[in-house]
Amino acid sequence: MKMATEQEALDLLAQVGVTYRRVDHPAIWTMDDPNAPKGLAEVKNLLLKDKKSDQFYLYLVDDHRVDFKSLTDQLGLAHSRLTFASEDELESLLGVVSGMVTPLALMHDTDDQVKVLINKSLQSMLEITAHPNVNTTTILMSYADLVKVLASMGKVPVVIE
Repeated sequence: MKMATEQEALDLLAQVGVTYRRVDHPAIWTMDDPNAPKGLAEVKNLLLKDKKSDQFYLYLVDDHRVDFKSLTDQLGLAHSRLTFASEDELESLLGVVSGMVTPLALMHDTDDQVKVLINKSLQSMLEITAHPNVNTTTILMSYADLVKVLASMGKVPVVIE
């Protein structure tokens, strides 16, 4: 699969008519990276899978610990079945590498293999942050605009606790 690009993410936002703020910064590889700009909402982007090969993109507020037991209960999965996707799976499904996972890369899921899960807390945030397929820029948009972007890709998010 070809790798996701910043330009295609920005083109998608323009096509959907999303108004956003852009913050450029040095590369950020983890949530604790010292290069992370201060004052922006911190979110986690995770690609998970179960042992049956179902894929889940999980988008949540950074201060929330992932409760895998609760998550598997909400998804109706056995507790031991949910794991993190591998680097190869990130590249083949979304065209990104670890540290660049973003909802904007879901456009690469052309076979609709990835189910989108959004933590309920994101709904009340004034701005949601996302990388435009690169980790040297952060886009800030409203939750409503995020939902519009996902809908343009045929993704209907499941809101989880």
